[in-house]
Amino acid sequence: MTAVIVGLGPMGRGIARVLDKAGIPVRVVDLTPELGRAGLERIQAEASADGETVSITAADDVETALGGADLLIEAVVEDMAAKRELLARVAAAGGPNLLAASNTSSLSVSEMGRAYGSPERLLGLHFFNPPTKMRLVEVIVGAATDDASVKRALALVEQLGKTAVICKDSPNFIVNRVCRPLYYEAQLLVSQGVEAAVVDAAARGGLGHRMGPLQLLDFTGLHTHLASSETALREFGDPRYRPIPQVRGLVRGGMTGRAVGRGFYDYAKESPREANQRVLRVPGPASELSVQSEWLGLEGELTVFRCGAPTPDKVSTLKRLAAGGDVVLDSSDGGWLGALPHGVGWIHLHKRPDGALFAEVVDDPAANVEVPPIVDRLLDQLQAPSVRVLALPGLVVDRLAYCMTNEASTVVEEGTASARDVDVALRLAMNHPRGPFENLAAAGIDTVYAGLRSMTDAFGDPRYRPSQLLRRQALGLVRAR
Repeated sequence: MTAVIVGLGPMGRGIARVLDKAGIPVRVVDLTPELGRAGLERIQAEASADGETVSITAADDVETALGGADLLIEAVVEDMAAKRELLARVAAAGGPNLLAASNTSSLSVSEMGRAYGSPERLLGLHFFNPPTKMRLVEVIVGAATDDASVKRALALVEQLGKTAVICKDSPNFIVNRVCRPLYYEAQLLVSQGVEAAVVDAAARGGLGHRMGPLQLLDFTGLHTHLASSETALREFGDPRYRPIPQVRGLVRGGMTGRAVGRGFYDYAKESPREANQRVLRVPGPASELSVQSEWLGLEGELTVFRCGAPTPDKVSTLKRLAAGGDVVLDSSDGGWLGALPHGVGWIHLHKRPDGALFAEVVDDPAANVEVPPIVDRLLDQLQAPSVRVLALPGLVVDRLAYCMTNEASTVVEEGTASARDVDVALRLAMNHPRGPFENLAAAGIDTVYAGLRSMTDAFGDPRYRPSQLLRRQALGLVRAR
């Protein structure tokens, strides 16, 4: 096999190195012969910095590079007109068995297939940045891509030592689409009064994410995210994909993230790491406190009342317990705001995949929700780090997780990707400890469905409406009981 890489930005250079390392002869091309040679020099320098050598060659133009080639991967600018122009040249110069692939992260592979003229031999190979280190490749199947081309692509990804997931051509594919509500909800939480550092610390502590969603947006650039949000809204035509106004305001003000020193964080004042540490309460020495809770497997002077949505019976029970001693409510359901007895603490405990506990503590002066001293004693006893959050439906952690799971469910429902591939994609591309469906299994379908319905009722926003697949699964559980 001989491969041609067109476009020598960071992605094209990285993909070329990945193919070369797998023993595949690689020719690289850019807009001009001079840019092609300069790109090759950068590839050689980057490989040398990593203690590697490459045997890649540069060609003066696409037509020359394609002689005898079996594979072409284009990584030119994310502009459909530019890609259409390139593919027309490739179609004219390439052989009848040439497999053409685009590294696009957002544009329609099916549309490119039509431009290519042989849509059965065109698909997407979406590598993640940096290609030399990231293990995932999304194989994007266009409307007319044939099975033989998909098999060739899967074999190539395996030869590269990477993991492939299959996705039908759809806006944002798998990873960027399923993560979209993670970013949207993080932004909305800030617009509703939650500090950015609290959102990120909660995502890291409760979900095990290596980087909070707002820090990640600052890193990649809010202008880039806003542009992709506009595309998602246009492509799907669904109001739940609409951009968040606060981000539009930041971009208009030139506050696009880390590169300019200001986004969701003000980098002149403190780094995201420092801000996250500032809002995180680290537990003190374990207190001598005995706790009664079926979930924690303990019994004693403090009752932890763990439940979902409030009902008249649950509210009555909680009031009775509160009259007899210290009680802490453990729930993320926003319905408790109107039913929480005075003096009862409100938290939500999370058990991460690694077994560590993390807590959200509701502290909301506007809602007259205070934190009684018994809450900190409980968290010391459990050795659970915590952040303080507002009394918003879903709080922070469940709101982020449930909305991601709902989007993942929609992706599966419409046949864009399988549940297995969604989970693999999110673990490998985002370093999430669990994929959305693994989170769904851990939380329970009925719990997630009820949480989404509660947020839909509380916010009155179609963003939170459960997918029909999730609804059917939740009601199916009820019918099976």
